[in-house]
Amino acid sequence: MSTQKTILIAGGTGLIGRALVKRLKELGHHVRVLSRKADLEKNIFGWNPNDKRIDLAALENVEVLINLVGEGIADKRWSNRRKQALIDSRVDTTHFLASQLDSMPHLSHYITASGINCYGYENYDKKHKETDPFGDDFLSQVVQKWESAADKFAVRVKVAKIRTSVVLAKEGGAVPAIAKTINNYVGAPLGSGKQWMPWISMEDMVEVYVHAIEKELDGAYNALAGSVTNKEFTKALAKTLHKPLWLPNVPSFVMYLLLGEMSSVVLDGLQADNSKLLDSGFAFKHTRLEETLSEIYH
Repeated sequence: MSTQKTILIAGGTGLIGRALVKRLKELGHHVRVLSRKADLEKNIFGWNPNDKRIDLAALENVEVLINLVGEGIADKRWSNRRKQALIDSRVDTTHFLASQLDSMPHLSHYITASGINCYGYENYDKKHKETDPFGDDFLSQVVQKWESAADKFAVRVKVAKIRTSVVLAKEGGAVPAIAKTINNYVGAPLGSGKQWMPWISMEDMVEVYVHAIEKELDGAYNALAGSVTNKEFTKALAKTLHKPLWLPNVPSFVMYLLLGEMSSVVLDGLQADNSKLLDSGFAFKHTRLEETLSEIYH
């Protein structure tokens, strides 16, 4: 393992953040968290990027800065105001952290969360590489602006962009939401059911960040163990939960009526190539969907 480092995590109280903090502490790193609710006994330092406020003590001797901040993409319908909030919560936060660079003279590495849904949905069969262009849809544009903001750090330090797929965890994210419908006997594939869903286990997601730190990764990396269709995922989860799927697919127009433009999150999908991450020396622990779901629930 690499030497112990002082690591600061913005967004360290979220789903991935909590698991990552725990893992980095296990590895002996000195970990601090930025949160709107400070708890100095737990090394959680106060900040409010909207008001440009930050406890400068959090920045002392920081060598690695990880930014996981961003409003939940699927938490609310996408009004124009909500869409702007999705962008601002990522871009403005990044700009604010970059404005504090002079207070972090020991910083050598900036690692940002990013999204794998950034290549557009036009090419169903293509496994997108990190070198492929961004798409024209809203999510692709969010990611492009997000990563462009992260490049402000590149004048001084290495910048790694972790393009995150659907993270499989029992505590939050897509799995419990879909599991709830299946447990209530109203689970069904969405739209055609053929749309791709790139996925990664929570354990592997955390280890990608650990790997990024230890290998000092630079550039964008697709973080996914594999891709399955929406229908395949729904069937695999139902099998894990020992529940039947008896309803027909939920038509696309119904999803659009329910969710508006945000329905693209579940109705559109893509495949991505993870060979760049593998070539950097990363090894996935979970590559089979049914085994991963079984481990989550049993």
